[in-house]
This record gives sequence, C-alpha cells and structure tokens, in this order.
Amino acid sequence: MHRPTWHGARKCAGGFSLAELMATTALLALLGAMAMPSLENLINGNRLANASNEVLAFLNAARLEAVTHHTRVDLCRSADGERCSGDAPSPAGWMAYRPEGDGIEVVAATRMDGRILLQLNQAAAGWTGYDADGRIRTRPQFLSSGRMRLCIPTTRPRDNIRDVTIRASGRVEVTASSGNGECPSPSD
Repeated sequence: MHRPTWHGARKCAGGFSLAELMATTALLALLGAMAMPSLENLINGNRLANASNEVLAFLNAARLEAVTHHTRVDLCRSADGERCSGDAPSPAGWMAYRPEGDGIEVVAATRMDGRILLQLNQAAAGWTGYDADGRIRTRPQFLSSGRMRLCIPTTRPRDNIRDVTIRASGRVEVTASSGNGECPSPSD
C-alpha cells in the first residue's frame, strides 16, 4: 500500500483564524443593526393590527348578540371584563352586556394592550350600546358616527394609527393612517 507524501507541505488544521471570526462577527452585527428598524416596524404594526382586530371582533360580537337575541346590548369600560367601571384606566378594556332579570349577562369583553393609546372622539364617547336592530345606541345629542383611535406614538410603522369607526347603522370599519409619530385626538 502506498501512502501519499506531502513534500514540504503542512497538513492544514481545521477551524477559523481570529481575523476571520472577527470579520464574520462584525458582518453579522451590521446585518442585525440594519434589520432592527424593520423588526420594530413589524412588531408595532402587528400590535396595532391585533388591537384593532380585537376591538372590531368585540363590537361585532356585541352587535350580533343584540340582533340574535332581539334585545339591547350595552357597552362600558371595564377593568376586569365582569363589571363596569367608569374610572377604569384607558387601556383597561371594554365589556358588552345585556340585561338579564335583575342582573346582567356579559356577552363580550376585550382587554387593551397597555402600549397602545386609545382615544374616543366626542360622538364615540356618547355610545351606550346596540339596539335590537343592530344600530348603535347613543345619547340623544350624539347622532353621528363615532371613532375610536388606537395609536402607538412612534414613526415605526409610518401608519401608526388605526381608526375604528362605527356608523349610526352599526357598521364598523377600520382604517390606517399616519400621525407622523404623534397620536392626535380623533376628529368628529
């Protein structure tokens, strides 16, 4: 059996040199730094989408309950999803309920993400619930559609606002817009 000869060549050891390792680490750090703004856009965009979808589902569930059971369904702020609390902090949440004998039956509840600012325009502050025909019930002085604004005070994503609008008919829609990093109050 014949063995190969190396004639002065050294056998190469496996592995990386320190310079190669440092260059690779620097390249990975640079790529990671470039990806961070995109990741922040994605995370904040998903937070807004999730919050607006949750509010939309909550309002649709309350409206469906009113129409299905041909009764009124009331809306209120709630810290725990079981009792109304007018002094609940802004991100606490909302509850929908219908009268049941001497008490109430909770039909839907939602809890808000504390990182998202929730604002109501004047008409939305007048919402009291849904009628049996699915129309939004308001205090007499508020007959127009109302708007809930969900916002993250950042420029990432550029469209940092989601407006949830309820028309007088009860129809709900969500629109995205840019506040240029600010969270202005929704207009009437």
